[in-house]
Amino acid sequence: MQLIHLGNELLTRALQGREPMPPRALEASVVAVGSFDGLHPGHRALIDMVKSEAESRGVAACLFTFREHPRLVLNGGGPQLITSWREKLAILQTVGLDAVVVVDFCAELARLPFAEFVDRFLVDMLGMIHLVGGHDLHLGADRGGSATTLIELGIARGFTMTIVPALSIPGSGVVSSSAIRRLVAEGDVVAAARMLGRPYSLWGEVGYGSGVGENMGFPTANLVPLDPGKVLPAKGVYAVRVHLPLDTVSPEDRPGVIETYEGTLPEMDRSGVLRGTLDTDRAVFRGMLNHGHAPTIHAGGLPEPRLEVHILDYTGYIRERSLKVEWIDRLRDERTFADADELREQLERDERTVRERIC
Repeated sequence: MQLIHLGNELLTRALQGREPMPPRALEASVVAVGSFDGLHPGHRALIDMVKSEAESRGVAACLFTFREHPRLVLNGGGPQLITSWREKLAILQTVGLDAVVVVDFCAELARLPFAEFVDRFLVDMLGMIHLVGGHDLHLGADRGGSATTLIELGIARGFTMTIVPALSIPGSGVVSSSAIRRLVAEGDVVAAARMLGRPYSLWGEVGYGSGVGENMGFPTANLVPLDPGKVLPAKGVYAVRVHLPLDTVSPEDRPGVIETYEGTLPEMDRSGVLRGTLDTDRAVFRGMLNHGHAPTIHAGGLPEPRLEVHILDYTGYIRERSLKVEWIDRLRDERTFADADELREQLERDERTVRERIC
């Protein structure tokens, strides 16, 4: 897959006429444009259409997307993300596209009329002969590029267009990033996974805690998200799958591994610095995760909620390493217990439930 990056400074200078536009990157292509946050089944249907149309024409299948959500530029703040750019790129590497154009959205691009955007970036730079759009596609300043205006432009510019209808899931409704975001924020991780097509996940770096959990027999990894822009499930206790770098798993911990696989992302810390090795092999364990203030352990509760995950059947050392968690099911609300013994009894019940729900 060819990756074409258009940075903020290059775009700004080129659109202001102070730098030539990037040269033609593809001879001819079928293109889809969008943020594609989550890369959910609706997005995948659109990508499949791009690939099908490109194959029938013998040209490149291309996606034009944005590294950050455009509303960060347009409104000074965008929605919390389902997928970080790092996660999105890892998924895109597996879907069979010929090229992905990733753009650092900038103010100059936001002001560009849709016809000029299509001419400069899609037709001139990518050789677009066919455009694939979702049912809610809008391009350019003031969202002027609708299905109707783009079809009219295609007649004048010599490209055709296909609109992919919205995808609905029985019992869930129309698949959309905003709906998935809402379900995750509400803590309904089962419904979110059904709409996303996979469990919702997050990469985090393991920080330091008070050690109280270990003294109770339930040591926890305090997880700091690698991307603070990710949406977090509502406060509560969850059954999760925990993906660990394989080099942190000792022979003694092997019986607790429920799956191993070769990943697509090297291990990074919050600053983007490589951790461990370039090896992407992972081992998956069951886990129970609390998102909240830990009011029983910390009198009055922590001032800010945090993510703490107890990894079942694992005794290794993972401080300052990075891991991935997948939310499988919500177990209960976080609550204050009378004492540590009552909390321990609940944690033992939670563990039994996790073992039942995650095979």
